[in-house]
Amino acid sequence: MRRPFSLVRPGLLAFALVAGGLFATASVTGAATIAPTTTCSNGVDNTPGLGLICQVTVVNTITPSGGSSRTTVRECHGAAGAPTAACTTKVSSMSKLVTKVTQCNDSINGGGGTLRCSVKVTNNFVGVSTGRSAATVNQCVGSGGGIANDCDPFPANTTGATITQCNGSANGGTLVQLKCTATGTKSTSSSVRINQCNGSANGGGALVICSTNLVNRILPAGSSVGGGAAPTIPATNTSDQVVAEQAGTNPLILAAVLLLVGLTLITSLRRFGGTRRPR
Repeated sequence: MRRPFSLVRPGLLAFALVAGGLFATASVTGAATIAPTTTCSNGVDNTPGLGLICQVTVVNTITPSGGSSRTTVRECHGAAGAPTAACTTKVSSMSKLVTKVTQCNDSINGGGGTLRCSVKVTNNFVGVSTGRSAATVNQCVGSGGGIANDCDPFPANTTGATITQCNGSANGGTLVQLKCTATGTKSTSSSVRINQCNGSANGGGALVICSTNLVNRILPAGSSVGGGAAPTIPATNTSDQVVAEQAGTNPLILAAVLLLVGLTLITSLRRFGGTRRPR
């Protein structure tokens, strides 16, 4: 007579594999860094069938005495059809300006992946004058496997561009969509460079939607910014990063709970299996 423990071994093996997969997912969440060079999810999720979302919003405030910034990063990982399985949102206020955003590069290269990344930057010049011109763009170069894309502007291959995105991406055939847009202006005195969605989603059957919008506003001294007064710049504050919100399922917590349940189940079955019923 087979012991009950031997009967459930296949199920426990499957359980262990699922828990391991959840820990693997947890390892790539929370990968965003908010700093003068802000990053989100570079070189991750290169297993087939995964989805990735990074949404960065930056508000820089430039005054005669210096600069400060407030940055929000929303980052999501999951399956291609449900990329919001695990999402985090980070908000940080710094006494430094964000000058570069680098995200979603060399990621989602496993085939059948979905990539949705965006950057929105607003530079508020309060009591400071600056020149403005159209942002230069380098995007969708060597992408889409030669299939007609939905990039605007296109062609766009300016060297040393303010916005560099969607280059060398979405190759591999059976392209679902490649849509990349770049709009806005750059400042002559304080510019933010964007580098995103490059070398990504090259496994075939990909969907890539990436966008950048840059806004530069010149405001009189004492003007309110974002519904409040222009912030006073602290003397020593550098990068006070805080987790403001966590939405969706947390894979690490779920995996821990599953492992605890599994260990309890194994212990119970071993005890039960060690007691034979009388013939």
